[in-house]
Amino acid sequence: MIGAVQILAIGYRQDDLPQEIGQQINLLRSSDAVRLLDVYAISRARDRTITEHAIDGVSDWDGELIRRMLRTAGASRVLNSYTADSSGFLVQGTPIPDPKVSLPPGSNLVLLLIEHLWALPLEDAMRHGSAYPLAGGWAGREVLEDAGLTMKDTAR
Repeated sequence: MIGAVQILAIGYRQDDLPQEIGQQINLLRSSDAVRLLDVYAISRARDRTITEHAIDGVSDWDGELIRRMLRTAGASRVLNSYTADSSGFLVQGTPIPDPKVSLPPGSNLVLLLIEHLWALPLEDAMRHGSAYPLAGGWAGREVLEDAGLTMKDTAR
């Protein structure tokens, strides 16, 4: 069974992916909580041409799974494929704009396809309990800090 899968889009303007981000992508390979399924990178030149490219320092990923998903299902379905009743999702996130349309000229984008292994038992329990997600999102650091949560509170 496959767990909840997230598509994370990270944009950047410099020519190369920032080294720290590449290192973090590589660290995902050793995680027990998530599994990196694929990495796909594109660039949009100032003349608006789009090219696919490898990422220095992030090896063994060719973007084939993401490309196949985009090719067979279309970007709008892959990046916005939510159902009215949220069935089939652990967390119903926000739609991602088609990167080949929305990526500004002179920018780069890396798409990460991440399976959340930690979520398998919760997703299974929700499915058997006829439960479904209503919404999902990310809480910003400032909001958490304003509420009194600090990074030292999360270290265990």
